[in-house]
Amino acid sequence: MPELYLRLLNRILTPLLLLLAIYLLLRGHNLPGGGFIAGLMAAAAFELQILSRGHDRVRRSIGPYLNSGIGLGLAIAICSGIAGLLNGVFFKGLWFDLHVPLLGELAVGTPVIFDLGVFLVVVSVATSYLLGLSRVSDTAAPIPDGAPSPELSDSFETDPAVVADDSSLRTER
Repeated sequence: MPELYLRLLNRILTPLLLLLAIYLLLRGHNLPGGGFIAGLMAAAAFELQILSRGHDRVRRSIGPYLNSGIGLGLAIAICSGIAGLLNGVFFKGLWFDLHVPLLGELAVGTPVIFDLGVFLVVVSVATSYLLGLSRVSDTAAPIPDGAPSPELSDSFETDPAVVADDSSLRTER
């Protein structure tokens, strides 16, 4: 069961990390930031969720959408590159003004759309990887108390996977 302090940190830090991810995503086409770092920031927020709530609960809530997020992100990124072909050059930036209520005119372009695709791919792949790691850590067999711990060696000769019977190395002629 997750500790109380981790659950409290989760309630405070997860929204902050997600807001920072959105901020980095939106400013990335003009300043440092962008889809990759924003995706990693969002994946860090989901990792905090995994640690505080458990991987089963997070897997049930966002797990079914991860593969779709990868595909959708790739499609968005490719389409933003192909949109430049309308002007004759692949990946040429196209800009258009979008009227947003309360914010006014917002300049949106294909670099922002490309960053959105990268964001979806990175957050989906990283979160899927983190969920897989948490599943493996739960299925690892604990060492019973009093049992000798397995010895680790860097020696090539003592690795049972590498040491083979001499007869298996000989070939018949």
